[in-house]
Amino acid sequence: MRRDIQLLRGLAVSLVVLFHADLGLVSSGYLGVDVFFVVSGFLITSIILKGIGANNFSFSAFYLRRAKRLLPALYCTLAITALFAYWFIAGTQWNDFIAQLIGSLTFSSNLVLPTQVGYFESSAEGKPLLHIWSLSLEEQYYFFLPLLLFFTPKSKQFVVLLLLTLGSIVWCFSWASGGYGATPFLWRFFDVTISEWAFYLFPTRAWELLAGSICAWLMINNPISVSPVVKFGSLLTIIVVSCIGLDPIHPRGDALLVVIATSLILLGDNSWLPKSKIADYMGKIGDYSYSIYLVHWPIFAFSYLAYAGQVPLGVKIVLVFISLLLGYGQYKYIETPFRYGWNKKSSKTWIWLGLSTLAVVAIPIPMAVSANSNSTKGTQIDYVEIRAANYGLSQRCDDWISDSGVNSECITGGHPKIAVWGDSYAMHLVPGLAKTGHDIIQITKSVCGPIIGLSPIKGRMTEDWAEKCFRFNQAAFQVIVATDSITHVALASRFDQYFKSSNGQFLTPEGVVKKDTSRAREAMIATIESLKKAGKIPLLFSPPPRSGFNIGECLERNDTGLVSFRGQCDVLVADYLAYDREIISALKYIESKTSVKVIWLDDLLCGNEKCKSKIGDTYVYRDSGHLSISGSEKLLSNLNLIQSDIPRNKVQYH
Repeated sequence: MRRDIQLLRGLAVSLVVLFHADLGLVSSGYLGVDVFFVVSGFLITSIILKGIGANNFSFSAFYLRRAKRLLPALYCTLAITALFAYWFIAGTQWNDFIAQLIGSLTFSSNLVLPTQVGYFESSAEGKPLLHIWSLSLEEQYYFFLPLLLFFTPKSKQFVVLLLLTLGSIVWCFSWASGGYGATPFLWRFFDVTISEWAFYLFPTRAWELLAGSICAWLMINNPISVSPVVKFGSLLTIIVVSCIGLDPIHPRGDALLVVIATSLILLGDNSWLPKSKIADYMGKIGDYSYSIYLVHWPIFAFSYLAYAGQVPLGVKIVLVFISLLLGYGQYKYIETPFRYGWNKKSSKTWIWLGLSTLAVVAIPIPMAVSANSNSTKGTQIDYVEIRAANYGLSQRCDDWISDSGVNSECITGGHPKIAVWGDSYAMHLVPGLAKTGHDIIQITKSVCGPIIGLSPIKGRMTEDWAEKCFRFNQAAFQVIVATDSITHVALASRFDQYFKSSNGQFLTPEGVVKKDTSRAREAMIATIESLKKAGKIPLLFSPPPRSGFNIGECLERNDTGLVSFRGQCDVLVADYLAYDREIISALKYIESKTSVKVIWLDDLLCGNEKCKSKIGDTYVYRDSGHLSISGSEKLLSNLNLIQSDIPRNKVQYH
C-alpha cells in the first residue's frame, strides 16, 4: 500500500473522529468521508481493472475479497453495539435502532437514515449506527462498478466514467442547493428535504467514488505525474477546508475542493512524501482507519445518550483515545485474521456460510429485546406517547396555508379569537391554549419564526426553504388581518435561528445577507407594529427554560433505569440564563420598544434555583425544549390570554 494513500486514510478518519467528538477543532471534519470515497474508488477500480486486464477477473473472488475485508469488523461492531443498546437505547428509540441495524446488515443505511432525521425525530447524535450510511453507499458502488467496467469496452471506459461523474455532480449540486419543493412525489411522505437526499443517495454521491475510479484508470492506462508542490498544496487544502469550511451547503463546493485535492494526491506515486514521524504515525492510523471509523460513532452516540445530549469536554477527549484503542484492537484481532487468515480455496464456502449466518441471526436479536424492554425495565408507562411530537391541533397544521384555503383541522370553533403563529415552539403551546375556553387558529411552520420579511438560511434551511418561509409568513399575516374574529395573536418561536450569534444568512426583500441579530430584532418589531396597526393584540411567548440537554430523554432514562450520567433533569436557572442569554436580551429589547406583552414561560416553571422538568407525574418537556402535549396542557390551560394584564409569577404548581 502506498504511504501517501495510508496518510490520506489516516487523515480522513482523524478528521471524522475529531468532528464527531465536537471539540471545535474541525468545523467541517465530515469532509474526511469525502476523502474516503475518493480513495475507495481509486483502490477498488485498480483491483478490477488489473484483473480485467490480466483476463483473470472473477466476480465471486472479488466479492469474497470484499466480504473478508469488510464484513467481520462490521458484524463485530454491529453485534457489540446491539448488545450495549439494551442498556443505552430508550424505548422511544428502539424502532429507529432496529431499522438502522437492518439497514446496516443489508447495506441500505443510506436509504433508512434520511427518514430518521426529520425535525421532530430524535437527535442524530444519539443514533449509534448513523455512520454506516457511508459504508452502505460504498458497498452499493462495489456492486455497481465491476459490472460497469467488465461489460464496457476498454476503449470506452474512460468516457463512460467521465460522463457518469459529470452527471452525478450535476445531480448532486442541483439537489444539494434545493429544499422541499423539488422532492420527488413518493419521497414527500418522509420529512426529508431534497438536499438531505442529495447527501445520502448513491447516484448523488457516486461522483466522489467515480473521481477515484478515473484516477485509477489514468494510472493504469495513461500515468500522470503531479508536482510535489501541487500535492503538498492539495494536502493543505484538505486540512484547511476541513478545519474552517467555505461552503455552508454540503455536498457542494467544499466537497468538490476536497475531491479534486485528493485526486491530485492519488495521481502519480508517493515519492513526494518525505519520511517523517508524523507521516508514519498518520499512516499507522490509516492502517486501522476502517475499524476506527466503525467503532468511534457508537461510542460517541452512547455517551451522548447517557449524558442526555451534553457530553463534558474532558469525556469527549477521552472518547477520542478510546476510539483509537478499540479501533486498533478490532483491526488486530478481528479485521486482520479474517482478511489474511484463510487462503485455501476449500475455506471459501465456510467463510460465506459463516458470514451469511451471522447476518441472518443478528437481525431478530434487538427485536426480541425491544419486545421485552418495558417489562424488563419494570414499568408499563408508554413513553412513546409521553414524548410524542407535539404538532398542536394536528400534524397537518405544520405549513398548512395553501391556495385551497384553511384546513379545518387547524381551527377550533367557527370564529377563532386567538391566532397562534410561529414555528414548532408555537405548535407546542396549542394543546394548552386550546383548553383555555377560547377558539384558536393555528398558523405554524417548523423552524419558521413569526417574522415578516426575514427568513433564516443554514443547514437544512436552504435558500429554497427560506423563500417558502418568507411566503408563508406573508400569507399568515394576511390570514390574521383578514379574519375579523381574531383579536389576539400569540407569537412564538425557538428564536435561536434569529437572535443567537452564529454562522448563517438571512433572506430579506433585498436578497440574501449575512446573519445579523440586530436586523432580526428590528424585523420582529416591525411585525408586531404591523399587527397593532391592523387592530390585533400581539403577545410574545418566550421559549421554555432550557440549557442544551435533552430533558425529556433524561426523564425517561432515569425512570427506566437506563445508563444515565446526569443525576437530575431539572434545568438550573443559572444555566438557563446563560444558555438563552441572547434570546432573553432580544425579547426584553423588543418588549421595551413595542410595549408588547411577553409571556415568560420561566415564570410558570422556575423557582430561585431550578426550573421544573416534571409537574407531579407530568413530563413538561418531550425533548430539549419543546413542551410535551400533556406538559402544555398542564402548564397553559389556566392561562387567560384575553385578559389585558397577565401577571408574572402567579401560577404555581406542586
